[in-house]
Amino acid sequence: MKKKTITLFIVLLSAFLLSGCGSWNENAGSDAAESDGEKTKEEKAESANGDLGSYHVELGGTVTEEGGAFIIDGTTNLLPGSRVVGEVWVEDNEEEPFANSTEVVANDGSFTMEIDHHKYGEAEIVIKFDLNGVQEDEIKRHYGERGQKLEGPFIYKHKEYDGIFKKAEARIAYHPDEKNELVFKAPEWNKLPDDYGDPRVWIEVDEITEDGEFFYISGRSNLLEGSKLEVEYRYNRDETKVLPDGSFHFKFDYEYLEDEDLVITFDPSNFQWNEIEEAYGKNGQKLVGELVEQNKYNTDKQFIEKRIPWDEEENEE
Repeated sequence: MKKKTITLFIVLLSAFLLSGCGSWNENAGSDAAESDGEKTKEEKAESANGDLGSYHVELGGTVTEEGGAFIIDGTTNLLPGSRVVGEVWVEDNEEEPFANSTEVVANDGSFTMEIDHHKYGEAEIVIKFDLNGVQEDEIKRHYGERGQKLEGPFIYKHKEYDGIFKKAEARIAYHPDEKNELVFKAPEWNKLPDDYGDPRVWIEVDEITEDGEFFYISGRSNLLEGSKLEVEYRYNRDETKVLPDGSFHFKFDYEYLEDEDLVITFDPSNFQWNEIEEAYGKNGQKLVGELVEQNKYNTDKQFIEKRIPWDEEENEE
């Protein structure tokens, strides 16, 4: 009788222990599955947005029109907590955007913002990330106080009151009379010329067109990014800055003239960035080559001049 009691006790104890182990294994398996699920979600975010926090910045997303607003559904590999700005620019105001909005990047690299619709005419929709605005200290430490660590096709230099900064920026042209594919894409830059930044400056014009209202000029150069160029066609003028690959674009008022050249100039003494003045000389004294001209009022100053003969009838043939 005593032996039977001991045997029954051992059987019951074994059953209890096995039941406990099964329950523990089920919970452990549940926790592991939950952990794997979270990991998969993070991996998906990394796959969609690249490595979050990478210095090689990516910007993407789509824009939809809803009522009186543009809705931006954006994605980026910027650090979560980075502040991005959306803007709508219209042609008749080049000083400030028509409307803007600010959002913070979420943990998965997404952001959504609503910006007022301009309603009429063409516009440009912009998303940007810069370091001269409001950012958390952690974000500034990561990318550099002036954004100097930023890399990739979305990166541009820009001048602020206290120096040159880098920013990430993506743009979409909006045309009200056309079916717009409102998707942010990386610009396709040309390969930098081998003599990029050389004081023997060259300027090439690739295309000149007009639509009866404006002239449009596109070209290339070996000038440093941010160099200011000006164009004149008698009294019609425009100015622009050289882009990261040395390319440039002008748009200015059209006028029919006979025997008048289009003239593009680069003058280092004319309110250029400090690094531009250093590269070419504050008075252009480092410039050399066939495009160099002397200032007729101050022979100590030099500038670059590219003259393009323009005959409308010849260009129409």
